Amino acid sequence: MEIVFTKSFWEMDLAVQDDPIRAFVSRVAADGFDGTEMFLPLLTERPEKVAELLSEHGLLPPIIDIITDGATPAEHRDSFDRALAEAMEFAPRLINSHTGRDIFTFSENLSLFRHAIRRSDEVGVPVVHETHRFRPTYSAPETRRYLEELPELMLNADLSHWMVVHESDLTDQQETVALVLERSRHIHARVGFEEGPQVNDPREPEWAGHVSRHIELWQGIADACRRSGQERLSVTPEFGPPPYAPTTPGTGEAMRDVWAINVFMKDLLRVELQ
Repeated sequence: MEIVFTKSFWEMDLAVQDDPIRAFVSRVAADGFDGTEMFLPLLTERPEKVAELLSEHGLLPPIIDIITDGATPAEHRDSFDRALAEAMEFAPRLINSHTGRDIFTFSENLSLFRHAIRRSDEVGVPVVHETHRFRPTYSAPETRRYLEELPELMLNADLSHWMVVHESDLTDQQETVALVLERSRHIHARVGFEEGPQVNDPREPEWAGHVSRHIELWQGIADACRRSGQERLSVTPEFGPPPYAPTTPGTGEAMRDVWAINVFMKDLLRVELQ
């Protein structure tokens, strides 16, 4: 199985670039990533230009991130359909969805996940659902309920959120975590800790234990994907800009170079993940 590393433009200030998408793709290729992950609500370029740039730099087809929104489950369902149709214009190899809301009932969110699975089958592109605060996947036990009900439901594992939700490294939920690892098909490789979803700098020695625990979990996903016959596992180092990144008081500027941290994570995981 091939493990590939993709780069999001989350922490890149696109507004200061004359040709933002070209600057982003060029930097991704120069820093040794295999492809890109693009957040649809912030993606303003034509699909044709994106495809041309990725091909020009020898990068994989993109992963496209979408969100559902609205005040009701029906509005979330409609927004999923609109976002999916728009995402498909970019010929993605994978779609990562922030689906549903933590304030909806289990049955309401279940209906949204079922709808997303049906639509994924119809368009022929895998859709994974991100584990994230604010969404129905905000916690490990809650996510397990959906996985047990829907064997087809696949995840993008952003386990950093659960470190702070549960104030633990998840070793106290081994059965649930094992199920989550088996059903994950994409990784957001950010390191969380008991009081936040992002450590200030994973290169610092005080976070070595947290980094090691996350790598252990991510390796579990790689092992599960290999057992299931997956040909490829994608990993996006996803340390984010402020307010995820700590800032210098009075300036609002990130204390560390977040892009450099993500390059470090990519290089580390190329060695550590098997």
